[in-house]
Amino acid sequence: MLLSDLTPIPVVDSHVHVFPDRLAQAVRSWFSRYAWEFHEKGTTQELLERLFQAGLHSAVLLTYAHRPGISDELNRFVASMVNRFPRTVGLATVHPQDKHVKGILRRAFAELNLKGVKLHCHVQLVAPDDPALDPVYEAASDWGFPVTIHAGKEPYVQAYGMDVRRITGAQRVERVLKRFPELRLIVPHLGFDESEQFYKLLEAHPCLYLDTTMMLAEFFPVPVERGPLLRYSERLLYGTDYPHIPYQVDRELKSLLALELGEIPTRKILWENARDLFGILPPAATTKYGLQ
Repeated sequence: MLLSDLTPIPVVDSHVHVFPDRLAQAVRSWFSRYAWEFHEKGTTQELLERLFQAGLHSAVLLTYAHRPGISDELNRFVASMVNRFPRTVGLATVHPQDKHVKGILRRAFAELNLKGVKLHCHVQLVAPDDPALDPVYEAASDWGFPVTIHAGKEPYVQAYGMDVRRITGAQRVERVLKRFPELRLIVPHLGFDESEQFYKLLEAHPCLYLDTTMMLAEFFPVPVERGPLLRYSERLLYGTDYPHIPYQVDRELKSLLALELGEIPTRKILWENARDLFGILPPAATTKYGLQ
């Protein structure tokens, strides 16, 4: 069944990972050894083609630099995927130990047309409120672009080399929001395992968003209540973590639709919030399957 058969609402996946194929294979091997097996295999281009052929309207493409010195290369790769798939938006990455962080982001935004930043506190072993990230927040704020940052404590994997739960969480994200009140910050996984604390932050900080990545699929033994999804639907984004998931890509969408949130909240989560954040074009202005 196609995603587009499940709902007439355009579906934007705000959390899709892309890496150059050699690095993608290394990421897959790491997950296989320490976390879970990915459900689908293929090159990055093949996986994106499959995603659009499954009926997705748009995707936000994310990558992350696991070490300093590779951010420019990764950003060029993301831009190449955006050029190949016009129904995508690409976010830049930067490592907190990179030299000339603002220069890397200026090239990504001005020359490569990327529309935000992806950071991963667990992989990059950096706290969201670490001053090393201030240049990232400043650049994103100056350009008016969002930052997607895996700043929640879970899902935690021992193989990160340290207990990253000590350097992440809602309290640290709140410090960032207070220092950069105009920064549009997106925290994946509904802030798992501090979802309640992150929901409260939504009330106090109008530029904070959460995405649903992996939380509605019932892969983790954590119930997601219907009430908060209704209450905060204007600040939630649908995301899957594709292809880094151990189940079929439609599982999260089916779970969301099964909650019967109603037309307006569902439209906001699946389509309108991402459209407004990333400037995604409506269906009539896009090409078939997102392919050039």
